Amino acid sequence: MLCSIICRLLCRQAWKNAFRLLLPSFIADFLFPDHKSTWRLHPTSYLDGLRGIASVIVFFCHYTENNYSYLVQSYGIDKEKPSGWIQLPYLRIIFSGRPMVHIFFVISGFVLSYKPIKAVHARDLDMCYTALSSSTFRRAFRLFGPCVASTFIIMCLTQAGYVGKAQASWSAQFWRWKDAVFHQVAWPWAWDKDLRPPYDIHLWTIPIEFAHSMLLFMVILMLSRVRLRIRQAMVFGLMTYCLACGKWAGFEFLGGLFLAEIHILQHAQDPKEWEKSEEVQTSRKRLLGSMKTALCVGVILVGMFVGGWPNRNADKTPGIRYFLARTPLPFAKMENQAPQKYWFGLSAVFIVWSVGELATLKRFFEGPLAQYCGRISYAVYIVHGLALGMFERRILGRPFVPASGTPGAPGFKEAVAGWGVKGYVGVVNTTQMTVGWFVGLCILGPMVIWAADLFWRAIDDPIVRLGRKLELACVDDAEKGSSRNQSYSIMA
Repeated sequence: MLCSIICRLLCRQAWKNAFRLLLPSFIADFLFPDHKSTWRLHPTSYLDGLRGIASVIVFFCHYTENNYSYLVQSYGIDKEKPSGWIQLPYLRIIFSGRPMVHIFFVISGFVLSYKPIKAVHARDLDMCYTALSSSTFRRAFRLFGPCVASTFIIMCLTQAGYVGKAQASWSAQFWRWKDAVFHQVAWPWAWDKDLRPPYDIHLWTIPIEFAHSMLLFMVILMLSRVRLRIRQAMVFGLMTYCLACGKWAGFEFLGGLFLAEIHILQHAQDPKEWEKSEEVQTSRKRLLGSMKTALCVGVILVGMFVGGWPNRNADKTPGIRYFLARTPLPFAKMENQAPQKYWFGLSAVFIVWSVGELATLKRFFEGPLAQYCGRISYAVYIVHGLALGMFERRILGRPFVPASGTPGAPGFKEAVAGWGVKGYVGVVNTTQMTVGWFVGLCILGPMVIWAADLFWRAIDDPIVRLGRKLELACVDDAEKGSSRNQSYSIMA
C-alpha cells in the first residue's frame, strides 16, 4: 500500500516536472514560482537586452522576406501598386534584420572586451590575462556547440522528410552534415565571407564571429600594457585601417572594444575632478547633458533610417541614395551589398554608444522583456530558420488564384482555392498583405519563442556550463581560484 502511494506521488511529480520543462520559462516561472530563476543586472545588461530585441528583429526579417517580400521594398518604389505604411522609413526597421547583425558584432566586441579592459584599468594584468585565456578557451564551445547540435537536429528532420531534401541514405546525409559543419559552420578561415552553410543558412555569421573574437583577444593582449591614450589611439587607428581594407566585421569588433573602454572611463571618473562652484558645475552639467542627449537621439534617428536600407533599389530610395552616393572606397566598388555594410557598421557603433547614454532606452533594455529576449537571443537566432522552414508554409498557406482564360479553350487554368492565412486574408493589396503579415507573425512568433526557450534550456545553456567545467578541468590547479572567480555576461 505504502509503495503504491509512493509510486503514484513519484509519477505525479515526474509528470509535473516534465510539464514544467516543456513550458516556456516565463510561464513555468509564473506557475511554479518555487523553481523560478533569479537574474541580476550587471553593468552591461542593457547590451544583452539590445541583442535580444535585435535577434527577434532578425526573425521578423526572415519571416517577411520569405512570405511577404513585397513589403521589403522601399515605400513608393513600385509605381503600379500602392505601398503600405509599414514600408515607411523608421517603421520598416521592425523587419530590417541585416543591420541587426552588425549590432551583434559591436555588442560582442564590447562585452568580450569589458572584463579584460576593466582589469587593465584596475592595474591587475593577471586578471586581464586570466579573462582573456578563459574567453579564448570557451569561445569555440559557446559559438559552435549550439550550432552543431541544431544542425544535427535539422539533418535528422531532413532525412526523415519533415524539411528540406533527403539524401539517398542516412550515412550520405550524415557525411553531408559533417562536411557542412567543418567547412562552413565552424570554418573561421574565410573571415568575413558569407559561406551560406546548408541546413541553416543563417549561421553564416558564426565563423565570422569566431574569427573576429580571436582578433579582438589578440589586440587586447597586445595593448594591455600600453598607456591609455596610446591604446585608444591605436584601437581607433586599427578601426580606420579595417574600414580602409573593406573589413567591416573587424571594424565593428574593435569598435566594441573602443566603446567598452569609454564606458569604463565614464564610470570610473572621480567626482572631485569636477569640483568648482556648485552653480557653475550644475549649469555646465545640464548644458552638456542636454547636448549629449540631443546628439544621441539624433544618432539613433539617423541609424534607424539607415537601418531601413532596402535589399534592392537603394539608388532609387530617397535618403538612402544620398548615403549610397557617399560610400567611400573600397566599399563602393565591392559586391552589391558592401555599401550598406559600411553604413550599417558605422550606425551600429554609434547606436550601441547612444543606447548606453540615454537613460530611458537603457532602462527599457534592462527591463524584463528585453532581458528575457537577451537570454534566449542566441537560441532565437539559431532555431528560427528551422521553425520557419517547418511551419510557415503550413500556417500561411497560399492565396486564392482565380481562373484564367476561356473554359474549354487551350491554356485555360481553373481557379485554385486559397488556404491558410494568405487564403483567408488575401494578398491582393498592401492592406491585406500587412494584415496577413501581422496575423502570421502572431501565430509563428510564439512558436519560435517557445522553441528558442526550449533550445536555450536544453542545449544552449548546458553547453555554456560544459565549456566552463571543461576549462576548470583543464586549467592548472594553481590557476583554478582565479578562473572560478570569473563572471561573464551571457553574451560572452
